[in-house]
Amino acid sequence: MRWHLPILTLAATAVLLTVPAPSRARSFALYAQAYLDSNRTAAARVTAEVPFKSLVFFKKEGWYDARYQVFLTIAPADGGEEYTAVLQGHAVARSYEETDKIDLRAKSSRTFAMKPGKYQVSAALRIQHTDLVIRRSVELTVPDFLATGLGFGSPVVLMLPPGSEATFARLSEFKAAGAGGDTEAETTDLAEDQDASLALFQRRPAVRFQLYLDDRDAAPLGCDLFYEVTDPNKQQVLYGKHPVRLTGRDDSFILSFNVDDWDPGAYKINLRAIGEDGIRDASASVVLNVDVTRAMLGRNFDETLEILSLIADKEELRGLREAAPDQRVAAWSAFWKARDPDPSSLRNEALDEHLRRVRYVMRNFSTVQPGWRTDRGRVYIRHGAPDRIERATDSRYQGEYEIWRYLSTGRVYVFYDMFGLGDYRLVQGDMF
Repeated sequence: MRWHLPILTLAATAVLLTVPAPSRARSFALYAQAYLDSNRTAAARVTAEVPFKSLVFFKKEGWYDARYQVFLTIAPADGGEEYTAVLQGHAVARSYEETDKIDLRAKSSRTFAMKPGKYQVSAALRIQHTDLVIRRSVELTVPDFLATGLGFGSPVVLMLPPGSEATFARLSEFKAAGAGGDTEAETTDLAEDQDASLALFQRRPAVRFQLYLDDRDAAPLGCDLFYEVTDPNKQQVLYGKHPVRLTGRDDSFILSFNVDDWDPGAYKINLRAIGEDGIRDASASVVLNVDVTRAMLGRNFDETLEILSLIADKEELRGLREAAPDQRVAAWSAFWKARDPDPSSLRNEALDEHLRRVRYVMRNFSTVQPGWRTDRGRVYIRHGAPDRIERATDSRYQGEYEIWRYLSTGRVYVFYDMFGLGDYRLVQGDMF
């Protein structure tokens, strides 16, 4: 239901839209993650993520090009020797419109061997052909991973192909059985004859991880591996334990999950290993994003149809809406095949983009209701990321305006948050 503001507020909105667009706001994100590498050495990966909107592009033959540098300094909190590096960044846009996109980003990263301790990571972004310098800093803690003689390598999320029924095994056993697919990649490639929309239901998400003893020649160690999965609301949905025996040489494992009954969202997987000696203890965690599950076509079927109605009309949804429960997966496949922009490719780009948008609004716009039910979420799923976002404060009521502009179509949407709680309501602009 459209939310109506007092006449005075609507008048203020109309005036606001006549103000020229502000100069481009520039920023970037800085991330630092500590982990234990395959040589049993503590390491940190520092990543700079720069939105295309923050860069300066130059027109080339058929594309637009931008370059930048990120000067990194990692300073120990105790005043020891600093780590420094320069990241060379490069971004390519296929059109002028892409150069101003908020959700397109260039990434540059560097890995450092680190000593345990606390650090301050500072970065200065310099955009080529300009005098612009943008600074960011984050704190980094590098734990002593092997303090107890036992440590985890950095867990990696991957997808196992259909037919991978084992829930836990050594990585070597998965490969020997031919069930692991390309376990060196974060996701497995699709077979040429495989339907991309069906594969999302058939593949099993899994976590690949390593356990390290502090000495390759140490005596074998028995330990219990505990795992816990928590949902986006931090409620435990799964818990278990597997006994393992570590040799100090080939201790890589695969832990997979059946997510058919899970709701889409970001789940956290917590791992902990406790040695039989009661002294060695290690833990690690990783986030698993679940986009498609059979629950979407089961108990959450009405919600799935509601989300799809943002991008499709009633006639397009008829086949899926009227399908019997045991035919919904096939109807889902038919729906997305009809929208596939390039049937010759192994991916269904329309489905990938739709799932990305739903994931984005769930992460960024959820309040007391899921992100896809909010006004901003509905517009985002329908039209994608805006080309420009402007913000202003209502001087009379102290509410916050957010104006989304889609330059290629001329669409403008105005949202208003009256109480400053992030509950932005659409006050100007038609959804469809």
